[in-house]
Amino acid sequence: MKPTRSKRRHHQVTAGVIVLLLTTLALVVGCSTPTKQKWLSRFFDGVPVPGGPTNQVTVQYDESGKPLDLKEAPKIDLTPKVAPVFYRHPPYEDKQCSECHKSKYSPELKAPQKDVCFACHDDFAAKLKFKHQPVENGECNACHDPHGSPLPKMLTKLDGALCSECHDSFAKKNKHQPVENGECLSCHKPHASEFAKLLLKPDGKLCFECHDEFQKNLEKAAFKHDPAANGDCRSCHDPHHSDEKGLLIKSPQKVCFECHEEKDIAAIKGHADVGLKTCVDCHDPHFGKDKFLLKIESLKPSTAPAVPK
Repeated sequence: MKPTRSKRRHHQVTAGVIVLLLTTLALVVGCSTPTKQKWLSRFFDGVPVPGGPTNQVTVQYDESGKPLDLKEAPKIDLTPKVAPVFYRHPPYEDKQCSECHKSKYSPELKAPQKDVCFACHDDFAAKLKFKHQPVENGECNACHDPHGSPLPKMLTKLDGALCSECHDSFAKKNKHQPVENGECLSCHKPHASEFAKLLLKPDGKLCFECHDEFQKNLEKAAFKHDPAANGDCRSCHDPHHSDEKGLLIKSPQKVCFECHEEKDIAAIKGHADVGLKTCVDCHDPHFGKDKFLLKIESLKPSTAPAVPK
């Protein structure tokens, strides 16, 4: 049985297409790169120029249709988002408004704030000698949010920023590291303490919490300066900030004259030709091997310039 005219026509068209594709492919494979680019461009858009970059988007547009500079285009952050932590006051979280308020419809407290708070919380300041002023006044919400906060302990601000709401900021040239970091609670208790200034420990013991190497050397020393031996660091150093090196409360010479009479110092024979030297140029202010805390280098002949007359 012979094929019909329409079938013959279909086979001829199919064969022609196949021949055309094979011919084109042969030309492309057998041609140089520029020729390939020319032929492929007849059938496809965006064929890269020989020697040029490939697989790069040359232009992107913003929502308004303005071309973007790809070098400055913001990267998309695909990191999974984690819900921020929020610390809720239990009565608020449990919708027990009447635990603190006259009713769930009234913002008025059912008693003075101090009494409301200590109905659940222990009166932690009752037996301690020194109290923080807001605690003394029963003003808990001066530091804490009564409902909740994204900060631990439901604080209204971070440690250092919260303290500076009432206390003057420390703006002098040299700052103690905890002050620089806003870590007030590394030295002070926020509510009450048995020590003055709401300190965690007595002056010297508190300093030795961080300056432990100094403490070890002090304990081993044959001779000690009384303030250092007694842990009375603040008699010479400011615990927060100072314009003097070493956080001194005054210049080195003036600090010494707070305790040592200037006339008595001048009467000592060894001080007759000290030139422009200060006390700490010859004496160690904390401890040493010499009875007068003299430094080894100070025992050498003086080369200091004469004091101007």
